[in-house]
Amino acid sequence: MTSDTPEARKGGRSVLGDGAITVAERVISQAAQFAIFIVAARVLGPAEFGLFALVSACAILLFRVAEFGWAPFIMAWSGDARVPRQVLFIAIVCGAVISMLGILAARAGGSFGLAPQTVRLTEFFALWIMLATVSSAQKGILIWQHKMKASALCEISGELVGLAVAVGALLQGHGVLSLAYGRLAYQTTHLVLSFANTRLAPLSGLRGTVLRELWTFSAQIFASRMFIHVRLYLATFIVGGFLGTTAVGYFRAADRLVSAVAEVIAVPGQLLAWTRLRKARDGGEAAGQAGRLNDAVRNFLVMLFAISAPIFIWLICMSEELIHGLLSAEWQAAAPLVAILAISRMLFVFGILTEPLMSVAGHARALPLFAGLVFVLSTVLTFAAVHFGLYALAWSQVVIAALVLLATMWLFRRYGGLSWRAVLADLRGCLLPMALGTGVLLTLDRATAGMGLPDLVEAIGFGFAALATYLLALSRLDRRLWATMSSGFRKRVTP
Repeated sequence: MTSDTPEARKGGRSVLGDGAITVAERVISQAAQFAIFIVAARVLGPAEFGLFALVSACAILLFRVAEFGWAPFIMAWSGDARVPRQVLFIAIVCGAVISMLGILAARAGGSFGLAPQTVRLTEFFALWIMLATVSSAQKGILIWQHKMKASALCEISGELVGLAVAVGALLQGHGVLSLAYGRLAYQTTHLVLSFANTRLAPLSGLRGTVLRELWTFSAQIFASRMFIHVRLYLATFIVGGFLGTTAVGYFRAADRLVSAVAEVIAVPGQLLAWTRLRKARDGGEAAGQAGRLNDAVRNFLVMLFAISAPIFIWLICMSEELIHGLLSAEWQAAAPLVAILAISRMLFVFGILTEPLMSVAGHARALPLFAGLVFVLSTVLTFAAVHFGLYALAWSQVVIAALVLLATMWLFRRYGGLSWRAVLADLRGCLLPMALGTGVLLTLDRATAGMGLPDLVEAIGFGFAALATYLLALSRLDRRLWATMSSGFRKRVTP
Protein backbone atom coordinates (compact mmCIF):
# COMPACT_ATOMS: atom_id res chain seq x y z
CA MET A 1 0.00 0.00 0.00
CA THR A 2 1.27 3.45 -0.87
CA SER A 3 1.91 5.78 2.04
CA ASP A 4 -0.07 9.04 2.11
CA THR A 5 1.84 10.75 4.90
CA PRO A 6 2.98 14.38 4.55
CA GLU A 7 6.52 13.07 4.18
CA ALA A 8 5.50 10.79 1.32
CA ARG A 9 3.62 13.61 -0.44
CA LYS A 10 6.65 15.88 0.02
CA GLY A 11 8.89 13.18 -1.46
CA GLY A 12 6.57 12.77 -4.43
CA ARG A 13 6.56 16.49 -5.09
CA SER A 14 10.36 16.47 -4.85
CA VAL A 15 10.65 13.74 -7.48
CA LEU A 16 8.23 15.56 -9.77
CA GLY A 17 10.10 18.82 -9.27
CA ASP A 18 13.46 17.21 -10.02
CA GLY A 19 12.05 15.55 -13.12
CA ALA A 20 10.40 18.74 -14.35
CA ILE A 21 13.52 20.88 -14.02
CA THR A 22 15.62 18.14 -15.66
CA VAL A 23 13.28 18.15 -18.65
CA ALA A 24 13.35 21.96 -18.68
CA GLU A 25 17.15 21.88 -18.66
CA ARG A 26 17.21 19.62 -21.73
CA VAL A 27 14.68 21.78 -23.60
CA ILE A 28 16.60 24.98 -22.82
CA SER A 29 19.89 23.29 -23.73
CA GLN A 30 18.56 22.18 -27.09
CA ALA A 31 17.01 25.59 -27.75
CA ALA A 32 20.29 27.37 -26.96
CA GLN A 33 22.38 25.01 -29.08
CA PHE A 34 19.89 25.21 -31.92
CA ALA A 35 19.94 29.02 -31.82
CA ILE A 36 23.75 28.97 -32.05
CA PHE A 37 23.50 26.54 -34.96
CA ILE A 38 21.06 28.78 -36.85
CA VAL A 39 23.20 31.90 -36.43
CA ALA A 40 26.40 29.98 -37.26
CA ALA A 41 24.88 28.45 -40.38
CA ARG A 42 23.80 31.88 -41.60
CA VAL A 43 27.12 33.57 -40.84
CA LEU A 44 29.45 30.71 -41.85
CA GLY A 45 29.42 28.80 -45.14
CA PRO A 46 28.95 25.02 -45.39
CA ALA A 47 32.73 24.44 -45.66
CA GLU A 48 33.59 26.47 -42.55
CA PHE A 49 30.71 24.93 -40.61
CA GLY A 50 31.89 21.50 -41.74
CA LEU A 51 35.37 22.23 -40.40
CA PHE A 52 33.88 23.09 -37.03
CA ALA A 53 31.81 19.89 -37.07
CA LEU A 54 34.88 17.72 -37.69
CA VAL A 55 37.04 19.37 -35.01
CA SER A 56 34.13 19.37 -32.56
CA ALA A 57 33.44 15.67 -33.17
CA CYS A 58 37.10 14.78 -32.51
CA ALA A 59 37.08 16.85 -29.32
CA ILE A 60 33.87 15.26 -28.05
CA LEU A 61 35.25 11.75 -28.54
CA LEU A 62 38.47 12.68 -26.72
CA PHE A 63 36.35 14.17 -23.94
CA ARG A 64 34.48 10.86 -23.65
CA VAL A 65 37.84 9.15 -23.19
CA ALA A 66 38.91 11.67 -20.54
CA GLU A 67 35.67 11.48 -18.55
CA PHE A 68 35.83 7.62 -18.73
CA GLY A 69 33.24 6.59 -16.14
CA TRP A 70 34.16 8.85 -13.23
CA ALA A 71 30.77 10.55 -12.85
CA PRO A 72 28.70 7.31 -12.75
CA PHE A 73 31.04 5.91 -10.06
CA ILE A 74 30.56 9.05 -7.98
CA MET A 75 26.78 8.87 -8.39
CA ALA A 76 26.76 5.22 -7.31
CA TRP A 77 29.02 5.81 -4.27
CA SER A 78 27.37 5.14 -0.89
CA GLY A 79 30.07 6.34 1.53
CA ASP A 80 31.30 9.73 2.66
CA ALA A 81 32.67 12.60 0.57
CA ARG A 82 36.32 11.50 0.66
CA VAL A 83 36.11 9.12 -2.33
CA PRO A 84 34.10 11.51 -4.59
CA ARG A 85 36.74 14.16 -3.91
CA GLN A 86 39.48 11.69 -4.82
CA VAL A 87 37.70 10.67 -8.02
CA LEU A 88 37.31 14.36 -8.85
CA PHE A 89 41.09 14.70 -8.56
CA ILE A 90 41.57 11.78 -10.97
CA ALA A 91 39.13 13.40 -13.41
CA ILE A 92 41.13 16.65 -13.29
CA VAL A 93 44.38 14.78 -14.02
CA CYS A 94 42.84 12.83 -16.91
CA GLY A 95 41.30 15.96 -18.39
CA ALA A 96 44.61 17.81 -18.16
CA VAL A 97 46.54 14.97 -19.82
CA ILE A 98 44.10 14.61 -22.73
CA SER A 99 43.95 18.39 -23.10
CA MET A 100 47.74 18.68 -23.35
CA LEU A 101 47.86 15.86 -25.90
CA GLY A 102 45.24 17.69 -27.97
CA ILE A 103 47.21 20.94 -27.89
CA LEU A 104 50.42 19.14 -28.88
CA ALA A 105 48.59 17.37 -31.73
CA ALA A 106 47.21 20.72 -32.98
CA ARG A 107 50.65 22.31 -33.02
CA ALA A 108 52.13 19.28 -34.71
CA GLY A 109 49.42 19.59 -37.36
CA GLY A 110 50.41 23.20 -37.86
CA SER A 111 53.98 22.12 -38.54
CA PHE A 112 52.67 19.83 -41.29
CA GLY A 113 50.66 22.53 -43.04
CA LEU A 114 47.39 22.65 -41.08
CA ALA A 115 45.77 26.09 -41.51
CA PRO A 116 46.44 28.50 -38.59
CA GLN A 117 42.71 28.98 -37.94
CA THR A 118 42.23 25.21 -37.72
CA VAL A 119 45.17 24.95 -35.30
CA ARG A 120 43.66 27.65 -33.05
CA LEU A 121 40.22 26.03 -33.19
CA THR A 122 41.74 22.67 -32.21
CA GLU A 123 43.69 24.24 -29.34
CA PHE A 124 40.56 25.89 -27.96
CA PHE A 125 38.67 22.60 -28.12
CA ALA A 126 41.59 20.83 -26.42
CA LEU A 127 41.26 23.30 -23.55
CA TRP A 128 37.52 22.67 -23.54
CA ILE A 129 38.18 18.95 -22.93
CA MET A 130 39.85 19.77 -19.62
CA LEU A 131 36.96 21.94 -18.46
CA ALA A 132 34.28 19.52 -19.67
CA THR A 133 35.88 16.54 -17.92
CA VAL A 134 35.91 18.32 -14.57
CA SER A 135 32.35 19.57 -15.18
CA SER A 136 31.19 16.00 -15.77
CA ALA A 137 32.65 14.86 -12.44
CA GLN A 138 31.16 17.90 -10.72
CA LYS A 139 27.74 17.04 -12.11
CA GLY A 140 28.16 13.54 -10.70
CA ILE A 141 28.92 15.03 -7.27
CA LEU A 142 25.86 17.28 -7.43
CA ILE A 143 23.60 14.32 -8.18
CA TRP A 144 25.36 12.26 -5.46
CA GLN A 145 24.53 15.11 -3.06
CA HIS A 146 20.87 14.95 -4.21
CA LYS A 147 21.13 18.43 -5.73
CA MET A 148 19.42 17.70 -9.05
CA LYS A 149 17.83 21.14 -9.18
CA ALA A 150 21.19 22.81 -8.59
CA SER A 151 22.75 20.61 -11.28
CA ALA A 152 20.06 21.58 -13.79
CA LEU A 153 20.38 25.26 -12.94
CA CYS A 154 24.16 25.11 -13.42
CA GLU A 155 23.58 23.57 -16.87
CA ILE A 156 20.95 26.14 -17.81
CA SER A 157 23.13 29.05 -16.70
CA GLY A 158 26.09 27.69 -18.63
CA GLU A 159 24.03 27.20 -21.78
CA LEU A 160 22.67 30.75 -21.66
CA VAL A 161 26.12 32.28 -21.13
CA GLY A 162 27.54 30.13 -23.92
CA LEU A 163 24.70 31.22 -26.21
CA ALA A 164 25.36 34.90 -25.53
CA VAL A 165 29.11 34.57 -26.09
CA ALA A 166 28.88 32.44 -29.25
CA VAL A 167 26.21 34.58 -30.94
CA GLY A 168 27.92 37.83 -29.93
CA ALA A 169 31.26 36.64 -31.31
CA LEU A 170 29.65 35.43 -34.54
CA LEU A 171 27.96 38.77 -35.12
CA GLN A 172 31.24 40.58 -34.42
CA GLY A 173 32.99 38.62 -37.16
CA HIS A 174 35.11 36.11 -35.21
CA GLY A 175 34.04 33.32 -37.56
CA VAL A 176 34.28 29.68 -36.64
CA LEU A 177 36.30 30.46 -33.51
CA SER A 178 33.12 31.99 -32.05
CA LEU A 179 31.69 28.52 -31.54
CA ALA A 180 34.73 27.50 -29.50
CA TYR A 181 34.41 30.69 -27.43
CA GLY A 182 30.81 29.74 -26.66
CA ARG A 183 31.79 26.24 -25.55
CA LEU A 184 34.53 27.59 -23.27
CA ALA A 185 32.17 30.19 -21.76
CA TYR A 186 29.50 27.55 -21.11
CA GLN A 187 31.91 25.14 -19.45
CA THR A 188 33.60 27.81 -17.33
CA THR A 189 30.25 29.06 -16.05
CA HIS A 190 29.14 25.53 -15.22
CA LEU A 191 32.37 24.84 -13.34
CA VAL A 192 32.23 27.99 -11.22
CA LEU A 193 28.58 27.45 -10.28
CA SER A 194 28.96 23.72 -9.62
CA PHE A 195 31.94 24.22 -7.32
CA ALA A 196 29.97 26.92 -5.50
CA ASN A 197 27.21 24.36 -4.90
CA THR A 198 29.26 21.26 -4.04
CA ARG A 199 31.88 23.10 -1.95
CA LEU A 200 34.15 20.04 -2.23
CA ALA A 201 37.78 20.44 -3.19
CA PRO A 202 39.61 17.65 -5.08
CA LEU A 203 41.70 15.30 -2.97
CA SER A 204 44.55 13.01 -4.05
CA GLY A 205 45.42 9.59 -2.62
CA LEU A 206 42.83 7.11 -3.93
CA ARG A 207 44.32 3.62 -3.82
CA GLY A 208 43.72 0.02 -2.86
CA THR A 209 40.35 -1.73 -3.16
CA VAL A 210 38.37 1.41 -3.96
CA LEU A 211 40.77 2.27 -6.81
CA ARG A 212 40.30 -1.21 -8.28
CA GLU A 213 36.52 -0.87 -7.92
CA LEU A 214 36.70 2.50 -9.66
CA TRP A 215 38.67 1.06 -12.58
CA THR A 216 36.41 -1.99 -13.03
CA PHE A 217 33.16 -0.06 -12.78
CA SER A 218 34.27 2.84 -14.96
CA ALA A 219 35.79 0.57 -17.61
CA GLN A 220 32.47 -1.25 -18.04
CA ILE A 221 30.55 2.02 -18.35
CA PHE A 222 33.14 3.41 -20.76
CA ALA A 223 33.11 0.34 -23.03
CA SER A 224 29.33 0.40 -23.38
CA ARG A 225 29.00 4.15 -23.91
CA MET A 226 31.94 4.54 -26.27
CA PHE A 227 30.30 2.30 -28.86
CA ILE A 228 27.31 4.64 -28.82
CA HIS A 229 29.35 7.85 -28.96
CA VAL A 230 31.60 6.67 -31.80
CA ARG A 231 28.57 5.47 -33.78
CA LEU A 232 26.90 8.88 -33.42
CA TYR A 233 29.89 10.65 -35.01
CA LEU A 234 30.94 7.90 -37.38
CA ALA A 235 29.02 9.28 -40.35
CA THR A 236 30.54 12.76 -39.81
CA PHE A 237 34.09 11.41 -39.99
CA ILE A 238 33.34 9.23 -43.00
CA VAL A 239 31.70 12.12 -44.88
CA GLY A 240 34.70 14.34 -44.07
CA GLY A 241 37.21 11.72 -45.15
CA PHE A 242 35.53 10.86 -48.45
CA LEU A 243 33.46 13.89 -49.46
CA GLY A 244 35.14 16.91 -47.81
CA THR A 245 34.19 19.63 -45.35
CA THR A 246 31.41 21.15 -47.49
CA ALA A 247 29.55 17.82 -47.48
CA VAL A 248 30.12 17.59 -43.73
CA GLY A 249 28.52 21.03 -43.39
CA TYR A 250 25.38 19.92 -45.23
CA PHE A 251 25.19 16.62 -43.35
CA ARG A 252 25.73 18.14 -39.90
CA ALA A 253 23.27 20.96 -40.58
CA ALA A 254 20.56 18.45 -41.46
CA ASP A 255 21.47 16.15 -38.59
CA ARG A 256 21.49 19.06 -36.12
CA LEU A 257 17.99 20.09 -37.14
CA VAL A 258 16.64 16.56 -36.81
CA SER A 259 18.53 15.79 -33.60
CA ALA A 260 17.25 18.99 -31.95
CA VAL A 261 13.72 17.62 -32.34
CA ALA A 262 14.73 14.06 -31.49
CA GLU A 263 16.48 15.11 -28.25
CA VAL A 264 13.40 16.89 -26.97
CA ILE A 265 11.49 13.63 -27.47
CA ALA A 266 14.21 11.22 -26.33
CA VAL A 267 15.41 12.79 -23.06
CA PRO A 268 11.99 13.31 -21.41
CA GLY A 269 10.87 9.99 -22.91
CA GLN A 270 13.75 8.07 -21.37
CA LEU A 271 13.32 9.84 -18.04
CA LEU A 272 9.63 8.89 -17.95
CA ALA A 273 10.47 5.34 -19.07
CA TRP A 274 12.83 4.83 -16.12
CA THR A 275 10.15 6.09 -13.73
CA ARG A 276 7.25 4.10 -15.16
CA LEU A 277 9.13 0.85 -15.62
CA ARG A 278 10.57 0.94 -12.09
CA LYS A 279 7.09 1.65 -10.74
CA ALA A 280 5.66 -1.26 -12.73
CA ARG A 281 8.40 -3.61 -11.54
CA ASP A 282 8.05 -2.71 -7.87
CA GLY A 283 4.30 -2.02 -7.78
CA GLY A 284 3.03 -5.43 -6.67
CA GLU A 285 3.84 -9.05 -5.93
CA ALA A 286 6.98 -10.58 -7.43
CA ALA A 287 4.92 -13.22 -9.24
CA GLY A 288 3.22 -10.59 -11.38
CA GLN A 289 6.32 -8.52 -12.08
CA ALA A 290 6.86 -9.73 -15.65
CA GLY A 291 3.24 -9.05 -16.59
CA ARG A 292 3.26 -5.57 -15.09
CA LEU A 293 6.51 -4.73 -16.85
CA ASN A 294 5.16 -6.08 -20.14
CA ASP A 295 2.02 -3.96 -19.89
CA ALA A 296 4.01 -0.85 -18.98
CA VAL A 297 6.38 -1.28 -21.94
CA ARG A 298 3.52 -1.95 -24.32
CA ASN A 299 1.55 1.12 -23.25
CA PHE A 300 4.63 3.33 -23.25
CA LEU A 301 5.66 2.27 -26.76
CA VAL A 302 2.22 3.11 -28.12
CA MET A 303 2.24 6.50 -26.39
CA LEU A 304 5.77 7.21 -27.61
CA PHE A 305 4.89 6.45 -31.22
CA ALA A 306 1.62 8.37 -31.10
CA ILE A 307 3.42 11.48 -29.83
CA SER A 308 6.68 11.33 -31.79
CA ALA A 309 5.67 10.03 -35.24
CA PRO A 310 3.61 13.13 -36.24
CA ILE A 311 6.58 15.37 -35.36
CA PHE A 312 8.97 13.38 -37.55
CA ILE A 313 6.40 13.26 -40.36
CA TRP A 314 6.21 17.07 -40.15
CA LEU A 315 10.01 17.25 -40.47
CA ILE A 316 9.89 14.96 -43.51
CA CYS A 317 7.15 16.91 -45.29
CA MET A 318 8.40 20.42 -44.38
CA SER A 319 12.16 19.84 -44.76
CA GLU A 320 12.59 22.30 -47.65
CA GLU A 321 10.59 25.06 -45.97
CA LEU A 322 12.52 24.60 -42.72
CA ILE A 323 15.94 24.76 -44.40
CA HIS A 324 15.00 27.76 -46.55
CA GLY A 325 13.33 29.58 -43.65
CA LEU A 326 15.93 28.87 -40.96
CA LEU A 327 19.07 29.02 -43.09
CA SER A 328 19.33 30.22 -46.71
CA ALA A 329 19.35 29.04 -50.31
CA GLU A 330 23.04 28.18 -49.88
CA TRP A 331 21.98 25.26 -47.68
CA GLN A 332 19.33 23.85 -50.04
CA ALA A 333 21.29 20.60 -50.50
CA ALA A 334 20.62 19.83 -46.81
CA ALA A 335 16.81 19.75 -47.25
CA PRO A 336 16.57 16.18 -48.64
CA LEU A 337 18.98 15.08 -45.90
CA VAL A 338 16.60 16.40 -43.25
CA ALA A 339 13.76 14.27 -44.64
CA ILE A 340 15.90 11.14 -44.89
CA LEU A 341 17.46 11.49 -41.43
CA ALA A 342 14.03 12.17 -39.92
CA ILE A 343 12.90 8.76 -41.22
CA SER A 344 15.87 7.11 -39.50
CA ARG A 345 15.18 8.90 -36.21
CA MET A 346 11.54 7.85 -36.34
CA LEU A 347 12.63 4.22 -36.67
CA PHE A 348 15.06 4.63 -33.79
CA VAL A 349 12.40 5.99 -31.43
CA PHE A 350 11.52 2.62 -29.85
CA GLY A 351 15.17 2.26 -28.84
CA ILE A 352 14.59 4.97 -26.21
CA LEU A 353 13.30 2.18 -23.97
CA THR A 354 16.23 -0.20 -24.50
CA GLU A 355 18.45 0.93 -21.62
CA PRO A 356 15.63 1.46 -19.08
CA LEU A 357 13.94 -1.86 -19.89
CA MET A 358 17.10 -3.95 -19.90
CA SER A 359 18.34 -2.35 -16.68
CA VAL A 360 15.04 -2.56 -14.79
CA ALA A 361 14.50 -6.14 -15.97
CA GLY A 362 17.96 -7.13 -14.70
CA HIS A 363 19.61 -7.76 -18.09
CA ALA A 364 21.97 -4.76 -18.33
CA ARG A 365 24.89 -7.11 -19.06
CA ALA A 366 23.50 -7.56 -22.59
CA LEU A 367 23.73 -3.82 -23.38
CA PRO A 368 27.48 -3.64 -24.28
CA LEU A 369 27.18 -6.56 -26.69
CA PHE A 370 24.08 -5.07 -28.28
CA ALA A 371 25.77 -1.65 -28.62
CA GLY A 372 28.87 -3.30 -30.10
CA LEU A 373 26.88 -5.18 -32.73
CA VAL A 374 25.02 -1.98 -33.70
CA PHE A 375 28.35 -0.18 -33.99
CA VAL A 376 29.80 -2.84 -36.32
CA LEU A 377 26.66 -2.82 -38.46
CA SER A 378 26.71 1.00 -38.68
CA THR A 379 30.38 1.08 -39.63
CA VAL A 380 30.06 -1.47 -42.43
CA LEU A 381 26.93 0.03 -44.01
CA THR A 382 28.11 3.64 -43.71
CA PHE A 383 31.48 2.86 -45.29
CA ALA A 384 29.76 1.00 -48.12
CA ALA A 385 27.24 3.80 -48.76
CA VAL A 386 29.63 6.78 -48.79
CA HIS A 387 31.11 5.63 -52.12
CA PHE A 388 27.73 6.41 -53.73
CA GLY A 389 27.48 9.96 -52.40
CA LEU A 390 26.01 11.98 -49.55
CA TYR A 391 22.37 11.05 -50.08
CA ALA A 392 23.20 7.36 -50.33
CA LEU A 393 25.00 7.68 -47.00
CA ALA A 394 21.91 9.29 -45.48
CA TRP A 395 19.73 6.44 -46.77
CA SER A 396 22.18 3.98 -45.21
CA GLN A 397 21.23 5.48 -41.84
CA VAL A 398 17.61 4.53 -42.58
CA VAL A 399 18.66 0.96 -43.37
CA ILE A 400 20.71 0.85 -40.15
CA ALA A 401 17.73 2.18 -38.16
CA ALA A 402 15.41 -0.43 -39.69
CA LEU A 403 17.81 -3.27 -38.82
CA VAL A 404 18.31 -1.93 -35.31
CA LEU A 405 14.53 -1.74 -34.92
CA LEU A 406 14.26 -5.42 -35.80
CA ALA A 407 17.03 -6.24 -33.33
CA THR A 408 15.31 -4.12 -30.66
CA MET A 409 12.05 -5.96 -31.24
CA TRP A 410 13.88 -9.26 -30.71
CA LEU A 411 15.60 -7.89 -27.59
CA PHE A 412 12.33 -6.73 -26.05
CA ARG A 413 10.63 -10.03 -26.83
CA ARG A 414 13.59 -12.09 -25.55
CA TYR A 415 14.26 -10.23 -22.32
CA GLY A 416 10.99 -8.38 -21.67
CA GLY A 417 8.49 -10.93 -22.96
CA LEU A 418 6.88 -8.25 -25.11
CA SER A 419 4.26 -9.23 -27.66
CA TRP A 420 4.86 -7.05 -30.72
CA ARG A 421 1.65 -8.35 -32.26
CA ALA A 422 -0.23 -6.69 -29.39
CA VAL A 423 1.80 -3.48 -29.75
CA LEU A 424 1.05 -3.27 -33.48
CA ALA A 425 -2.62 -3.93 -32.80
CA ASP A 426 -2.66 -1.06 -30.31
CA LEU A 427 -0.97 1.22 -32.84
CA ARG A 428 -3.64 0.73 -35.49
CA GLY A 429 -5.94 3.23 -33.82
CA CYS A 430 -3.58 6.17 -34.39
CA LEU A 431 -2.65 5.36 -38.00
CA LEU A 432 -5.79 6.81 -39.65
CA PRO A 433 -5.66 10.06 -37.60
CA MET A 434 -1.98 10.32 -38.51
CA ALA A 435 -2.78 9.81 -42.19
CA LEU A 436 -5.49 12.50 -42.02
CA GLY A 437 -3.09 14.97 -40.39
CA THR A 438 -0.43 14.23 -43.00
CA GLY A 439 -3.01 14.67 -45.76
CA VAL A 440 -3.93 18.12 -44.43
CA LEU A 441 -0.23 19.06 -44.27
CA LEU A 442 0.46 18.01 -47.86
CA THR A 443 -2.78 19.53 -49.19
CA LEU A 444 -2.02 22.91 -47.64
CA ASP A 445 1.51 22.78 -48.98
CA ARG A 446 0.34 22.09 -52.54
CA ALA A 447 -2.61 24.49 -52.42
CA THR A 448 -0.45 27.45 -51.42
CA ALA A 449 2.39 26.77 -53.86
CA GLY A 450 3.30 29.98 -55.66
CA MET A 451 1.50 32.28 -53.21
CA GLY A 452 4.79 33.57 -51.82
CA LEU A 453 4.13 32.78 -48.16
CA PRO A 454 7.23 32.90 -45.91
CA ASP A 455 8.76 29.46 -45.56
CA LEU A 456 8.62 29.39 -41.74
CA VAL A 457 4.99 30.56 -41.79
CA GLU A 458 4.17 27.61 -44.04
CA ALA A 459 6.14 25.11 -41.95
CA ILE A 460 4.78 26.20 -38.58
CA GLY A 461 1.25 27.18 -39.66
CA PHE A 462 0.62 24.05 -41.71
CA GLY A 463 2.16 21.98 -38.91
CA PHE A 464 -0.34 23.32 -36.36
CA ALA A 465 -3.22 22.67 -38.75
CA ALA A 466 -2.06 19.09 -39.28
CA LEU A 467 -1.59 18.61 -35.53
CA ALA A 468 -5.10 19.88 -34.79
CA THR A 469 -6.52 17.48 -37.40
CA TYR A 470 -4.56 14.58 -35.95
CA LEU A 471 -5.64 15.25 -32.37
CA LEU A 472 -9.28 15.77 -33.32
CA ALA A 473 -9.36 12.54 -35.33
CA LEU A 474 -7.56 10.65 -32.57
CA SER A 475 -10.06 11.85 -29.96
CA ARG A 476 -12.87 10.47 -32.12
CA LEU A 477 -11.35 7.30 -33.56
CA ASP A 478 -9.23 5.98 -30.67
CA ARG A 479 -10.84 7.14 -27.46
CA ARG A 480 -8.77 4.84 -25.24
CA LEU A 481 -5.43 6.16 -26.51
CA TRP A 482 -6.76 9.72 -26.44
CA ALA A 483 -7.87 9.30 -22.82
CA THR A 484 -4.43 7.98 -21.88
CA MET A 485 -2.64 10.85 -23.63
CA SER A 486 -4.92 13.62 -22.35
CA SER A 487 -4.88 12.31 -18.75
CA GLY A 488 -1.31 13.56 -18.40
CA PHE A 489 -2.53 17.14 -18.93
CA ARG A 490 -5.46 17.02 -16.53
CA LYS A 491 -4.79 18.14 -13.01
CA ARG A 492 -5.38 15.40 -10.49
CA VAL A 493 -7.07 16.58 -7.33
CA THR A 494 -6.42 14.56 -4.18
CA PRO A 495 -9.60 14.12 -2.18
